Amino acid sequence: MTTRNSSFRIVFFCLALVFFLSGPAWGEPKYLWKMATLAPDSVGWARQIKKIVDPWMDEVTNHELATKVYWGGIMGDDEDYVRKMHIGQLDGAGLSGQGVTLAVPEMAVLELPFLFEGWNEVDYVKKNMRDSFDALALARGYKIQSWIDQDFDQLYSTRLPLSKPEHFARSRFLTWYGPLEEEMLKALGANPIPVNVPEASASIRQGIVDSVLSPAIWMVGAQMYSVVRYVNPVRIRYSPALILVTLEAWNKLPEIHRKNILDTRYPVEQRFCDEVRKDNQKCLDAMIAYGLKKVDMLPQDLEEMKARTLPVWDAMAGTLYPAETLEELKTHLKTCRAEKGNSP
Repeated sequence: MTTRNSSFRIVFFCLALVFFLSGPAWGEPKYLWKMATLAPDSVGWARQIKKIVDPWMDEVTNHELATKVYWGGIMGDDEDYVRKMHIGQLDGAGLSGQGVTLAVPEMAVLELPFLFEGWNEVDYVKKNMRDSFDALALARGYKIQSWIDQDFDQLYSTRLPLSKPEHFARSRFLTWYGPLEEEMLKALGANPIPVNVPEASASIRQGIVDSVLSPAIWMVGAQMYSVVRYVNPVRIRYSPALILVTLEAWNKLPEIHRKNILDTRYPVEQRFCDEVRKDNQKCLDAMIAYGLKKVDMLPQDLEEMKARTLPVWDAMAGTLYPAETLEELKTHLKTCRAEKGNSP
């Protein structure tokens, strides 16, 4: 068997994993939430929602809450979901990193370049800043049901390794997250080209853009592994994801159901995130096995990237997120790293 065929089998296995469907059968619900998400019905997030989140919600609401999910962008993109929640056409949504910042703009602080060094820091901030972000969401008219992950998004390119600062100056980067992502790319010297999510795949295939920040699952699900040549897995950005509902929909649930959801959501979230993180890593490994060239950065080049993007942190404070939220986050990260350094 050739190496190419063997690698193809690995990618095929990963796709089979991602596209497996499962889900509980609902009883006779008293309440219905109409939800929407960009995640296709067959992609890993959907699989984990059906496997982990749906049974939990069914149990803690005594089979009285059902969800009607519009998968795969059939109700539009994240911007449409936020708008439709505002006018009552949707009760909630599963939002990507872009959607999170549209619904709760202050949470853009979590997407700052080179903010987190690993998942342990993400989980530490989730634990210690949950109340802060819950309050920010409430002020915007939402209740966060689950704070989950998109990924530590990777850098992909059809032309250049994206391992040196000069590569960015020669790249046309797809951007869809909004001003923070654009500022980060400009700080790196790149040319950001705004593209709506439904056109993202076609824009890469047609050469309108040649580079993109993306989670591995999306690259596999959109079959972009056959188009791009390079992947730089540097942890340049963490992207949160949210499952949230409008306060109107939330407050219609009996108090006991709301209490049960809030009292039990943390271990469910962690289990969900653990599985999605594994799926992302499997997809990344499979793409590399298929033939994508994994890029390794020299320490000095990585440090220059960090130095170029660090000013973005303060530049966007007071515009996208409160300066005090950034300071609180930095304090928690400092404590997390100190505790890790003192641990045996």
